[in-house]
Amino acid sequence: MSDNPNWIFHQDDKMTEAEIMPLLAEKFPGFRPRWEKHLSFWKGEPAGGYNDISEFAQFVVKELYSSGRTEETQRAFDLMELWLVNGNQNVRDLVVIGFLEDVQNIASWQPFGKAVFVPFLRTQSRDAWNEIEKVWLGKTSLMDVVRGDGKTAL
Repeated sequence: MSDNPNWIFHQDDKMTEAEIMPLLAEKFPGFRPRWEKHLSFWKGEPAGGYNDISEFAQFVVKELYSSGRTEETQRAFDLMELWLVNGNQNVRDLVVIGFLEDVQNIASWQPFGKAVFVPFLRTQSRDAWNEIEKVWLGKTSLMDVVRGDGKTAL
């Protein structure tokens, strides 16, 4: 008999934050130049998951959708839906706050607006999208959102 106990570790097979950006760069080759420029800007330092995924949101709104590449746009949203369903909590937060909310904000400054992205949403992403809209309703800045969250939490 060995002195080493039989350790049983819980393994979470869900997608993690660290896997997201390499997978996006792989699955969307057109994103790679933007991604490399982003990495270069940060000079090897971590930019943070929300800064990273914001680059992808910019790509989806300003490059994929605006150039009529709706099939690729749908693939991006389908991937986000998959991660909402199968990702860990950090991944789900990153998709909702980092991607979906950014898409809404970025698109709201485009001539086509944010509503054009609603048809690309699946069940979980549509629910998250609607929640984001509720949070931002009647607010014009992030500070308004933060103040509003503080008031509802009391």
